[in-house]
Amino acid sequence: MKGFLVLIFLILIFRIQISFLNFLNFIDKPIREVNVKVINQYKKKNYYVLKLKNNEITFYTISRDNLKNLLNENISLKIFTQKISFLGYLTKFYAISFDLKLQEANFLENFIESQHKEKKFQNLFKALFLAQAIDYETRKELSALGISHLFALSGFHLGIISGSLFFILGFFYKKFQKLFPYRNRYFDLGVVILGIEFLYLYITSFPPSLIRAYIMEWVLFLYAIYLRNVFDLKILIVTILVSFLVFFSDIFYLGFLLSVLGIFYIMLFFKYYEFNFLNSLFLSVFLFLMMFVYSHTFFGEFNYYQFLSPFVSLGFGVFYPLEVLLHLLGAGGAFDGLISEFLKLGDNFFIYKLPLFVGVLFFLLSLVAYYKKWAFYGINLLAILILGGVFL
Repeated sequence: MKGFLVLIFLILIFRIQISFLNFLNFIDKPIREVNVKVINQYKKKNYYVLKLKNNEITFYTISRDNLKNLLNENISLKIFTQKISFLGYLTKFYAISFDLKLQEANFLENFIESQHKEKKFQNLFKALFLAQAIDYETRKELSALGISHLFALSGFHLGIISGSLFFILGFFYKKFQKLFPYRNRYFDLGVVILGIEFLYLYITSFPPSLIRAYIMEWVLFLYAIYLRNVFDLKILIVTILVSFLVFFSDIFYLGFLLSVLGIFYIMLFFKYYEFNFLNSLFLSVFLFLMMFVYSHTFFGEFNYYQFLSPFVSLGFGVFYPLEVLLHLLGAGGAFDGLISEFLKLGDNFFIYKLPLFVGVLFFLLSLVAYYKKWAFYGINLLAILILGGVFL
């Protein structure tokens, strides 16, 4: 155990050193031009606040120009670097900027936008396929309905892609396997699918949420090859350690924490229940209960349609590949009307917020639940009681 803790410490120190060298390189010029994407924009008094991001940094700036809606647009601008701290570089900072220029959208962005009349759905499907930002009002609707996770690219989406590819490619593989019966079908298909997914990551400019999921898929694949337990907690720990090395700054974001928690609870569920189709259906309800605690510790929007979230998540396994197919055929807007009506259900909500200590205690009890079955039943009961609190 001590050796493992020392390893974690050494990896952390090594990654901090790399990040610090990158930081020194970034601030070595008093003015630096950066290419970024607008991930949030809102008006405050007589100026606009822009939240900007690229693969290296996330920062805020302001503009007093009469800007159009720039959400998800690619821009270039010049910033002053003298007042940027190392901690700000790792997390987010404010910078004075000038010389803002709009850049052309890429082919995929234009292709998706051309299939939707409303900006709302253009952003929604660019989020779903390209890991881009969603406007504030739509985020509120998704949060109130408890389905924000469905439109934020993650391991859930890579899992659907993997399953779809395995089904399609497996059909053709069986036709030709008689020519090479000595080959392991699962190994061959796994390598091909991981290769295709890497191309998808390249096309989407390697969003951190997908990189995390891709790293975990590789770890799971290697564990499965050597016939080890793919629900071992070591897999999650290895993924987190690799994440430290690949994109250290992104570990400071809430999205990283929530994605790690989601994976942890999947492993926890299958530690006590056999992995089969029926239990996979119950998993959606279990995850809803577990993540309900954290979503209402950090966020507060709730309406009663949120109880449909587990069933919507199950249906999403069909909706997602169907939308991919429709967009490839140029008919991506076919269900925009139905989606619009569904999202309107999230317009009316109330705030149900839990104290931070409740979320912390629930997390600590969850860690105990990995080793003690009584604690596993305890977190289920506690989550149900917390959920029942919305009726009080």
